[in-house]
Amino acid sequence: MSALDAVRSYAKRGWQVFPLIPKAKEPATWRGFYDATSNPAKLDRWFARGHPYNIGIRTGIASGIFVVDIDGDVGAASLDVLQKQHGPLPPTLISRTGNGFHYWFTTATEIPCSQSRIAPHIDVKADGGYVVAPPSIHPDGPRYRWSVKLVPASAPAWLVELAQRKPESEPIAVSATSSAAYGAGALHDEIRRVALASSGYRNASLNRGSFCLAQLVAGRELHADEVTRGLIDSATANGLVAENGLRAVQATIDSGFNAGLRHPRDGWGRR
Repeated sequence: MSALDAVRSYAKRGWQVFPLIPKAKEPATWRGFYDATSNPAKLDRWFARGHPYNIGIRTGIASGIFVVDIDGDVGAASLDVLQKQHGPLPPTLISRTGNGFHYWFTTATEIPCSQSRIAPHIDVKADGGYVVAPPSIHPDGPRYRWSVKLVPASAPAWLVELAQRKPESEPIAVSATSSAAYGAGALHDEIRRVALASSGYRNASLNRGSFCLAQLVAGRELHADEVTRGLIDSATANGLVAENGLRAVQATIDSGFNAGLRHPRDGWGRR
């Protein structure tokens, strides 16, 4: 199946699709998964011209799916332990990655992205994130492919509970993929400021941080996906996600983000 045929089939499922850099996991557009769509005409403009884009799927409520990423032998061993403790996963859609598997499940509830939170080398791709889909090519060379072609199943309650569990103490990480030192510094400063915001000011601080960082996305100093991940992490750290819910936090981020994109700013202060 060609990339174009694949994205058309994904769009028919209601999944939100966007292009990734060829043979890479990074978005090919500066707004990242904010550009994701199921509109056939827009998808044709990206994928029908022979450009070898990889395929990104925005995860979470936007597409009604979340993905459990099993990374290598350690991830497979962790999954075996989880299934022995809680019961087997239901038959579902599974894709082969460069060094593991993606288990695809449906979701109509808020689930945050996380790394090794539910078990070592098991990541969750959900709200505020995206996943690479077949027939994309992994940076190491292998092609993503479907290994089990089923309709995505509903996840068992134990898996959802683990994925939604609030971390006891999770450091706020700044992505190393920032396009410039100024952008990386600004990202670090803003997410730290949001994380330290006191009760009563946390939502306003999040909105302001989203606006300021989106200006740098529009000015090509940052990527949208790293900004969103950082802001969600900071809102988790300060308790806003627990208080208002992930959907409300994502709405606040989106509001500030869309406003900031209309006022580009780069590391030289140019607007």
